[in-house]
Amino acid sequence: MTDTPSNEPPTQPSDPGPTEPLPMPGQSDPAQPPPQPTPTPFGLQIAQLVVIPAVIVGVCIALAWGFALLAGAKDSIDTHLMKLRQSSGAGRMAMGLQDPRYKDRGLAAYNIATMIPAISNPTEKKRISDALVEILDQHVAPDEQVLQAYLLMAIGQLGQPGGLEAIITHTQATHPFARQGAVSGVLNWPDQRDARRALPGLTSMLADDSPMVRASVAASLGRLAEPGDKQVLTQLRAAMEDSVGIKMREASWNAAVALTRLGDANAARFVAGVLLDRDTLSQLPADQPAAGSPGESPKMPPGAADRVILATLASLSDSNDPLIWDKIQRLADSDPSRVIRNAASQLVLSRAKRTGRQP
Repeated sequence: MTDTPSNEPPTQPSDPGPTEPLPMPGQSDPAQPPPQPTPTPFGLQIAQLVVIPAVIVGVCIALAWGFALLAGAKDSIDTHLMKLRQSSGAGRMAMGLQDPRYKDRGLAAYNIATMIPAISNPTEKKRISDALVEILDQHVAPDEQVLQAYLLMAIGQLGQPGGLEAIITHTQATHPFARQGAVSGVLNWPDQRDARRALPGLTSMLADDSPMVRASVAASLGRLAEPGDKQVLTQLRAAMEDSVGIKMREASWNAAVALTRLGDANAARFVAGVLLDRDTLSQLPADQPAAGSPGESPKMPPGAADRVILATLASLSDSNDPLIWDKIQRLADSDPSRVIRNAASQLVLSRAKRTGRQP
């Protein structure tokens, strides 16, 4: 976001990209669920892609902090909790109008999410988490998906007993935006070992009808699963094969990257031969043709190929597959993009330090 923010939240794009932060309260409900995740060391280059384990809270908190300062949001958390327990009134109305109470509740949830990182007292964290779970259960309607997403993210940040169960329940929420919020809540859970309790719920979402939900779930499983999780591996392989077409290809790519991280040699061959190969990417369609237009889709331009390669590199720093590292070394040595050469070189050096091997 480059424009100077005002006291009113910015207008929500009709079709947000997969890695854009959650929309500000008061925006129209998005047609697509939000994406994921905290930018990696190469975040400025890959921020528009989905093919990375998405952890959206870092970006959201950074934007929210600046917004909160400009908006003068100085109310206490208890004030925000009180607003969240109130009715949304008429909620969303015709012509994009919103009941002020609906907007206030969204802003309250938004502000709570920005305030949580500063809370260190365990008792206070537990009190707030319990309150948010209760609000989510008793004071948020199924169609209030924006509120659900913010609350699930906040509950995930707090990481308190009882919170993960509430998040897992919402992996089956009606709206894809809320399901995306549940994925984010799991990824933001402080104890990754404990977060693995959500694996069955996440695995079932690999067949989700929403391309963005399916893609983010595949990426999250690459982070949370382990090589011995046979059921997860089986479902990721199915998602890689069954996620066909342009709309679902990020899901297929994320599943391939997740499988590569988990030691699947077939997926590693695909990643090395497609997602890390400039020539192959240049032959893929850039997007779907416009309705009724003749001919094939335009091919992927070099800039888009750069972003796919960078995003894939960012996801494979802990891979042990020799084929992947051979490809990364080639990119570091000879890719025409200086940005990609630098990114690949950084990975090679980091691996050398980690393993004690000379690059």
